[in-house]
Amino acid sequence: MYIIADVHANLPALQVVLDSIPTTADIVCAGDLLGYYTEPNEVCQLLRERQVHCIKGNHDKYVLGELSYSDSRESKYRIQDTRESLTQQNLEWLSSLPDTIELRFTGDENGTPVGASLYIAHGSPQNAEEYIYKDTQIGFVWPDATDYLVLGHTHHPMRRPAEKGIIVNPGSVGQARDRTPGACYASIDPLSGTVEFFRAAYDIDAYKNKLRDVGIQEAMIEILTRTA
Repeated sequence: MYIIADVHANLPALQVVLDSIPTTADIVCAGDLLGYYTEPNEVCQLLRERQVHCIKGNHDKYVLGELSYSDSRESKYRIQDTRESLTQQNLEWLSSLPDTIELRFTGDENGTPVGASLYIAHGSPQNAEEYIYKDTQIGFVWPDATDYLVLGHTHHPMRRPAEKGIIVNPGSVGQARDRTPGACYASIDPLSGTVEFFRAAYDIDAYKNKLRDVGIQEAMIEILTRTA
C-alpha cells in the first residue's frame, strides 16, 4: 500500500511519484489535491485515471466552499483561481470524495489473517486543519480498531508511535516543507508493519520558471527548493 498526500496541483511532482509506484499497487491520498499551484484539472484527471483512493484536505474543502479561509491568503492559496478553472466533471468528482477512509487488511494472498487496519484523514481524524507533528500533544479521538493512522497536512514525513497505534505522514508530493527538495511519498506493508519513505526527483527548476511565468507568489515558488 502506497501513501501520498498534499499534491497541491503540482503535476510534474505527482507524475514522477506515480511513475515510481508499480501500476498494480493500491494508492491512497490523504488530501489536499489542490491549492497553491497551477494544474488542478490535470492532477484530478491523473488521480482518477490511476484510481487513487483520495480524501478531501482543507484546501479541497476551501475550493468546494466546505471550509472558510481568510481572504488575505487568496494570493497564496489560489482557491478562487482553482475553483474557476476546474471542469464540472472534476468539481463533481472532488465533491464526491470522503473526508476519511478506513481500510482493513483481512489476509494475504495465501489467506493468512493480517488484521492490520488503516484510517486515512488529512489534519487529524476530526479536523482537516489540525497539524500533527512529532512533538504535538495528541488531543484528538483515536479511531476505533486502527493500527495505522495516516495523516497529511504538515508536509513533513513522519512515523510516530502513539499509545494506540502508529501515525504515518508520507510528506508532501507537491510542496515538501522539511527542507529537502523533491516529491515525498511512503509505503506501508501490513504484513511486516514496515513503513518506508521515498523522495522522487523532478525538474524543480524548470517548474519554478513555469510558475514565475504565470505569476505564482515567489514565496510559494522558492519553498520548493528551500534547504535552510
